[in-house]
Amino acid sequence: MKTKGTLAKIALWTVSMMVALAVTSCGDNAPEPKPDPGQQGGGGQQGGGGTVAVTGITLDKTTLELNINGRETIKATIVPANASVQIVSWSSSNEAVAKVTSGGEVTGVSAGTATITAKAGSVTATCAVTVKKEQQQLDPLKVTIEGAINHTTYTKGEKGSVTFNRFPANVEEFKTVRDQIGGEPHGAVALQIMAFEMYRRDRQAGEACIKLNNTVLNVAECTRRLKEIFGGDLVYSRAYQMAAFLKGATPENGYNPTEPYVVEVYVNPGVEYIQSNDYQTKVLVLEVKTKGKGTERETVRVLKTARPGEASANKYFVVKNSPGLYSQVKTPSFTNPFKGLK
Repeated sequence: MKTKGTLAKIALWTVSMMVALAVTSCGDNAPEPKPDPGQQGGGGQQGGGGTVAVTGITLDKTTLELNINGRETIKATIVPANASVQIVSWSSSNEAVAKVTSGGEVTGVSAGTATITAKAGSVTATCAVTVKKEQQQLDPLKVTIEGAINHTTYTKGEKGSVTFNRFPANVEEFKTVRDQIGGEPHGAVALQIMAFEMYRRDRQAGEACIKLNNTVLNVAECTRRLKEIFGGDLVYSRAYQMAAFLKGATPENGYNPTEPYVVEVYVNPGVEYIQSNDYQTKVLVLEVKTKGKGTERETVRVLKTARPGEASANKYFVVKNSPGLYSQVKTPSFTNPFKGLK
């Protein structure tokens, strides 16, 4: 039988242990809050948790001249190189004259002047842009489609390709191309690559094209992922992502494809077409060729449906999903930089 003295000792020991646990939970083992990127910059001192503040940002161009429709990229470098935040946001003082993408690519819109500002944390740098009256003439857009992929019956070994000399410059051109090739499964794959590259250049036009070439449910996923890979994060941003799916583009040559551009598409050799109750049609499991991945092919699922509200309208093939087009490709060569796409 326990005495009163023994019970008192047990009670005192229990209280001591509770206090010790409480102190430990508030000590060095507690997770530290993540730094707020918007709070960094300025003095170059380390913030809480060992973060390194942005002290400066440099641009490879401080002045720039463009023709209307001309495009050129400004490269930003954050100082110091080991700053905790490696995200740059871009803005134009006059988008009626010059627009800038989240990756720093500037496009001349109309004659005049504008200031392009790059911001990292609380630090900024600017580039003065002059757009001249001369128009940058675009070659007529030429698109051809070859090969045949059965619309309803799975046939192993079938393939097709789409060849084009440049990307559509606007939504109307995209619609024209869709009328040419959108009725074929491999046409929808090429249109997806076109729409994604257009999104990199112009968010509004690109999103409109994505809506024309995807199921309603897939549109939000497309734009969410593209914001990540075409954003202002200097570590994660990949302007060359769509080039990796064009013939001749390799990590070794900086993902600079052969011209005219070619998208090569194959029927998945191991997955037959899938009947979809939601869309009341077959889902075709296709693969697009790439040298940017170890597998050298990435899956794109397409369908043609009469389902109300869908852009397909039982006339065009649209994309049900294309996760492989977003996933990270191999790092390009440091000695052969990516030169951009037409």
